[in-house]
Amino acid sequence: GMLRADSLWLDPQARTVGRDEQRLELKPREFDLLHFMMSNPGRAWTRDQLIERVWGKSFDGDARTVDLHIARLRSKIEKDPSDPRYVETVWGVGYRFQDES
Repeated sequence: GMLRADSLWLDPQARTVGRDEQRLELKPREFDLLHFMMSNPGRAWTRDQLIERVWGKSFDGDARTVDLHIARLRSKIEKDPSDPRYVETVWGVGYRFQDES
């Protein structure tokens, strides 16, 4: 079903994402990354774990690819990307989706 965190929502069936009433345009991999992280709130993932679960075996980039996608995702879903409320950096580990309203 629908995933929600505060004003952010994601519909896995329709592959749509939005904040409040506004639909957000995500690229397919950005959607997959957000879907995976929203499905596992509060858990910190390393870049390698995210690559394995979101990109899979076809991945041919490096850890910076994850950082780039996280930055793009934040620029679209966060009200203030410089102070992210949903996708947090966990220093020394990687990233986690915060699901606290």
